[in-house]
Amino acid sequence: METTRNILLPNGNILEVTIKPGFLEKIVSQFNLGEVKNVSNEHIRMYIFGAFKNAIDKVEHVGFGDIT
Repeated sequence: METTRNILLPNGNILEVTIKPGFLEKIVSQFNLGEVKNVSNEHIRMYIFGAFKNAIDKVEHVGFGDIT
């Protein structure tokens, strides 16, 4: 089942995130939370931030054409 969460960002903007099956389980695993019910909006924000940061770092260091 899909749900939507509105997450307050540090700059005051809102990030609307569509939660698809399996997404929260990845966050549980990443942060060793034990159960999905322990996932907060802050965990989701940090997970997305980390994923984007890793992707940008990879492009900057490896080059866009080399990412597979």
